[in-house]
Amino acid sequence: MREMSFAVIDFETTGINPKRDRILQMAAVIVNGAGEILDTFDTVVKPQHPEEYEHGAEHIHGISRQQVENGMPLTEALEKLWALSQDKVITAHNARFDIGFLHAETQRIGLTHQVETFLDTLALARQADTQRERKHSLGALCEHYGIELINAHQALADATATAELLIRLLKEMNIQQADQIQALLS
Repeated sequence: MREMSFAVIDFETTGINPKRDRILQMAAVIVNGAGEILDTFDTVVKPQHPEEYEHGAEHIHGISRQQVENGMPLTEALEKLWALSQDKVITAHNARFDIGFLHAETQRIGLTHQVETFLDTLALARQADTQRERKHSLGALCEHYGIELINAHQALADATATAELLIRLLKEMNIQQADQIQALLS
């Protein structure tokens, strides 16, 4: 499994609708199947069209308008994220949320990248919990597995915790080979 690499992503957004809302912060943690962190990327994002952007949800993510105004331009941030995740298994907790935003923002700037397959640690956690005995939020799973989650709702903190959760879930599910990962992809 050491030869496999995962791009564990997380976004903080202005809301929950990728058609209307925007990414404010993005992070990626590149980790191999042995759990070694190979690279990280974390930035506050300046929206492509600031005049169309509504700040929102600051009480959750703690990202100020000024931080957004001084953030990395969306195009630059997405190009870096796509380059880092190339040839890696895209992974996220509640992946459809993050991938929905990734696709919407990528399309807004005119890129054609798409995530075809991905791993979702939420789905893996549910699959591993055959007795349905635990909660499956990232925070609850981190508590269950003894994973430190400091600064929840900060993209890098959440992506780092999700990367560790991924490795724990793969071990718990006895996933040891690349072909086993292929069977888990959504």
